[in-house]
This record gives sequence, C-alpha cells and structure tokens, in this order.
Amino acid sequence: MLNYNLNKRPFIFFLVFAIIITVITLLVIELLNSWKKDIIEGKKVLTEVVVEKLDKAGESFLDSLYRSKFFDFESDSLLKKKLDYLDKRLKEITSAELIHLPGIEGGFYFQSLNEFYGYAFPTSPPPMPAFGPPPRSYNIIKEQVLASIEKDTLIIEVHSFDPAIFPLATKPTKIGSRIVGAAWARIHVERDLPALKLNQIIQIAGIFFLVAFFIAFFTAIRLRKRMENIKFGLQYLEKDTTFRFENMPGVFGFIGASINKLVAQLTEMHNQKQYLERELYQQDKLATLGKLIAGVAHEVKTPLAIIKTRIQIWQHELKKKDREPEKEVISPDAMQLVVNEIDRLTKLVKRLLVFSKPVSDKFQPVNITKLLMQIISLFQIENNQSIKITASFDNDAPLIQCDPNAIEQVFINILTNSIESLSDSGEITITTRAKKENGLLTIEISDNGSGIPEDIKDKIFDPFFSTKQNGVGLGLSIAYEVIKAHKGKIYFSSLQPSGTSCIIELNMSKK
Repeated sequence: MLNYNLNKRPFIFFLVFAIIITVITLLVIELLNSWKKDIIEGKKVLTEVVVEKLDKAGESFLDSLYRSKFFDFESDSLLKKKLDYLDKRLKEITSAELIHLPGIEGGFYFQSLNEFYGYAFPTSPPPMPAFGPPPRSYNIIKEQVLASIEKDTLIIEVHSFDPAIFPLATKPTKIGSRIVGAAWARIHVERDLPALKLNQIIQIAGIFFLVAFFIAFFTAIRLRKRMENIKFGLQYLEKDTTFRFENMPGVFGFIGASINKLVAQLTEMHNQKQYLERELYQQDKLATLGKLIAGVAHEVKTPLAIIKTRIQIWQHELKKKDREPEKEVISPDAMQLVVNEIDRLTKLVKRLLVFSKPVSDKFQPVNITKLLMQIISLFQIENNQSIKITASFDNDAPLIQCDPNAIEQVFINILTNSIESLSDSGEITITTRAKKENGLLTIEISDNGSGIPEDIKDKIFDPFFSTKQNGVGLGLSIAYEVIKAHKGKIYFSSLQPSGTSCIIELNMSKK
C-alpha cells in the first residue's frame, strides 16, 4: 500500500495542471478581447467614412427634389409613384457607393415621411434583401437616426443582438441649413471574429494539449496497476454476469461498487426495454404528425387567404353594382387566380395522400434499367439536351419486386432536384450495381451542381422543408416514404469539389 506522501503526488500534478490551464485561458481571453476590439474599431471607422460618402452622394439629388417641391404631398394623387421613384433613385445611389465594400449596407431616412428609403446591400449573397432595414434591426437603426437628427451630429455606435454584432453610423442629411433626414450605414462583424487569429489560437491549443498529454501520460503510468483488477474483472463479467467485484478501498472501490450496481440494474432495464421502445415509437409518430400538420396548415393558409380576399372583393363590388351597372364585377384574371389556388390545394392534398399509402399493395417484377432509360429520355427531351445525362447500367441486375409507379416517382423527384441544382449546363450520372453478396441493387444519381449545405443535411427528408422559393417540400419526403415502404434505403453524400450523389438501395430478394 502506498504511504501518505506518495498519495499526495497525483493531487500536486493536478494542481499544477489547473494553474497552467488557468493561465493559458486568461491569456486566450485577453488575446480574443484585444483582437475583437481592434476589429470593431476598424469597422467603426469604415462605417463613418461610408456614411459621409453616402450623405454627400445623395445631397445634390435631394436638393433638386426639395427645390422642385417634390415632398409637397398635399392633395397629391401621385404620392405612391413619387415615393417609388424616390426609393428607386436612392437605391441606385446607395448601391453605387457600397458596391465595392463587401458587407456594407445602408440607406436614408426622411423625418417628414417617418420612413426609410433607398436601402441597398449590393454585396449581399443571394437571395438579395427586398426591403430594409431588416425587421430585427429596424428599431435600433431608427432610434439612432432620430438621435443623430435631434443632436445634429454624426453618431457611431456598436449594437448587438444574438448573434449579430454591428457598428452603425448615422449622419443628418441637410438641404441648406435644414435637416430633412439622415443617412445610415452599418456592417456586421460577427463573421470576421472567428477567422483572423485562428493561427494563434491553434498554437495555444497545441501547447495546451501537449501539457495535458504529459500529465495524462504520467498519471496513466501511476494508475495502471490499480486498474488491472478492474480490467480483468470486466473481461470476466462479459462471460459470467453473476460475477461481482470484491470490496476495494478508495476510488477503485467506488468504481467496483458502481459496476456491481449497474450490472444488477441491467436485468430490470432489459425488462423495460420493450415497453420503452413502444413508447418512443409512439412519440416519434406523434412528433412526425405534428410536423406534418404544421406544414399542411402553413401551405393551406396562403391559398385560402387569397381565395377569401378575392371573394370579399367580389362581394364588395356586387354591392356597388347597383350604383354602377356598367362596371365589371369579376375579371377573368381574378377568377383564374382563384382557380389556380384551388388547383394548388388539390395538388397538395393528392401529394399528402402518398404518406398514408406510399405504395400499392401488389408488387410486380420491374426492370429498373428499362424504367430509368424511359425517364432519362423524357428528361432529355424536356431539357433540350442542355444538361448532359450519362448512364452506366449493370446488365446482370435482376428484376425487382416493387411498385413501378412509386419507384418512377422517386427517380423523377431525384432527377428534378439534380437538374434544379445545376446552372444552364451540367452533367448528371446514373449508375446501377447489383451486389449479390448482400442482395442489394444500388442506384446512384450524381450531379456536379451546387451540392447540399451541411446545415440542412439532417432536414432534407422532413415534410414541407424546402430551400426553393416556391417549393412545397414534399418531393424528397415522398421519396423517403416510398423507399422505406420497399424496405430499402435512400441517402445523400457530397462530392468533391462540388456536387451531390443520391444513393438508393433496393432489396433484390422476393418480397
């Protein structure tokens, strides 16, 4: 048995380790704070320069508008057209000033109109912002603009809300000596913070792990003999679950007692396993149903609102019919809009029916190669050969027992997504491989398109999840349900340097 002085040595090691870690952590925190401050100060100077240029660029245009009494809106029936023209011209001015400054956005505020105009973010990645300022920042920018107007001075402040951090510069816009509004500009800095000092952080982390390694190494040597009994005991426990560790002193005695307690609980846990699995399965179904209901409600809400609005307009027009008999109540375009929205609801309901019964009850032997060739011919005709589709089929592939209509819909959905991920031209490759050793037919559909972003890979099969502007988000969900009903697998993998590969595995054995 070790004496008292020897037992204190591990605690000394850990104390030294804790001191080293604390010092390194403080140094890292100080480095990061200094670095963050430097970045923010630099961006503040940039926004100050930009807002000065933006105010100067719009000065002559606004001066001409005020001299022509453009902002005299009394009894002006062309108010909307004037404001649209004002917004358009100011957008052009703002874009011209900001186009060469990545990440900068800005615009103008007019006190008499109590509204922002000329918002532009020319270096924003697609999709481009349609309106501005963004809703979450609107009140922050407006409050600083009003403060700048009230104090008649340029103001630069740093604002933040999780996760955004941005310096904001505002400057009063004057026509002569009269303040008519303000110009504003800002830039987000949160994306710059993790990148600039990565090298220093890696070096510090390397030192940290090196120190930790040596401490762990010497500690492991110290504890190796004491762990041998635990190791051999666990090995024996794999063969005989009735084995129990003997009482031991210290921390290893606690470990042995904990293992004994854990083994005793395994029998009870095994008895509860079936019950818990049934409960989890039921909860999973309820969660899926909740997502599906929420998605249906969201998709149905818009067309119903459009139909309701049109009917209310027609009701209002019918009431005015007596006063103006010659006025047309219902236009053909309005009626066609209602019909289109009803068709949209009908199509949504039909697609949802797939979830209740993704495949037919009766399977039949299908030549997958022949089915794919028919689909390829159809897509090549529709795309006028602008996208190249190449195929490599396994001639030894047997017939597959499946629902041909459902499987065809899966291939069409996958190919449609591949084509939409490509630009005007691209290449899609389709291959089939029969693996007799595991009884699977693998169909792989690859493209060299933009690929699937990492942050949405776990959501692509969720009902109503779509990255397309007008997408419903049911194509891949239906494909997943169909392949699942065939007891197969479907998954995606990314290709290098770009592109996506969809792999479908179908069982070649008879169902």
